[in-house]
Amino acid sequence: MKYKIWKAIIFAVLALVIGSYLLVFKENKLTPELWNIPFIFWSGFLITVLVVALTFLGSVFFPFDEPKKQ
Repeated sequence: MKYKIWKAIIFAVLALVIGSYLLVFKENKLTPELWNIPFIFWSGFLITVLVVALTFLGSVFFPFDEPKKQ
């Protein structure tokens, strides 16, 4: 089960990274604004928060065990 979650997290991070650079950050769009913050800033912040959250989940669901020290 952990292996499937791990694969899903990897896919989600790759999709966010590739999608953001191909679609979101392609142009320096200023609209739509969110609380007078331009689109490029709040969307970049949102994508960063999502990648950090997925990285944390990846560290929780990492499927491989470390070798035990003797």
